[in-house]
Amino acid sequence: MKPIFPQALPKKATIGIISPSSPQRDKARLDKGIRYLEGLGYTVKLGTHARSSHAGYLAGTDQERLADLHNMFRDPQVDAIFCSRGGYGSARILPNLNVNLIKKHCKIFVGFSDISALQLSLWNSCGLVTFSGAMPSVDMADGFDPASEEQFWRVLTSRKPMGALKQSMPLQTIQRGDAEGRILGGNLSVVCSMLGTPYMPSLRKCILALEDVGEESYRIDRMLTQLSYATASARASAVVYGFWSQDGRPRGSTAHRDVHEVMAEKLDLTSGPIMSHLMYGHEPTKLTLPFGVLARVSTRTKRLSLLEPAVQ
Repeated sequence: MKPIFPQALPKKATIGIISPSSPQRDKARLDKGIRYLEGLGYTVKLGTHARSSHAGYLAGTDQERLADLHNMFRDPQVDAIFCSRGGYGSARILPNLNVNLIKKHCKIFVGFSDISALQLSLWNSCGLVTFSGAMPSVDMADGFDPASEEQFWRVLTSRKPMGALKQSMPLQTIQRGDAEGRILGGNLSVVCSMLGTPYMPSLRKCILALEDVGEESYRIDRMLTQLSYATASARASAVVYGFWSQDGRPRGSTAHRDVHEVMAEKLDLTSGPIMSHLMYGHEPTKLTLPFGVLARVSTRTKRLSLLEPAVQ
């Protein structure tokens, strides 16, 4: 897939905010995120249904959420599109995405968690480089972690390769090796829900970054097993695990197991390197990963490096 790189975010940009997944848990959090962006000098344009709720767990009907997304790509005043939060629902709008519209008006598109479905689909359909990272109702509402904040804005604005991503601790080796590939992935539950659909891209020659939140180890085991079976004919070049954000307590009758033991068993996901402890996922301190950008992972240097800029 030949990547399409969006334009770098200008200093006086207009940022569109949409809610393609779940409604706001607390609308005050979105207000805080908007104030944060406006405090940096950006103009914020809110999607018509960004504060809506439908059927209990969706931010508007499928048609309303899809319309907000299309309108933001179509709007010439909007320079970048930020998803307010995740939750569930973005996969429901994939069949009706106007790919030609998005290719014609490609823009920075930011989100993570459930937004992984949209990001994988956009890469698969048109090669759009998107950004898996901080969102207004999540990170920007809580007092943005300084290291995460700096890296977030740099990846959206710099036309130079990011190079080695800075971490508070080095990556840990599970399976040795070095590999290059275009970085893809996201939330493991969402990735697995995309397998076997026409919206899931091939993982061949990709560096697969995975994270999840609130999942017990046996469920992570099950999903990694499914991922291994489903990608047997098109293995990733490397796998890098981020945060799992488990509470550490066994629930129900299932005995708790250290998730790192599970990961150490899943060596058939790739013949290349497998590493853990990437600073990525559902934690305040997180990297924003540009999906579709050429990257390198090395167990020798214990680093993940971005080899090209994510914007032009």
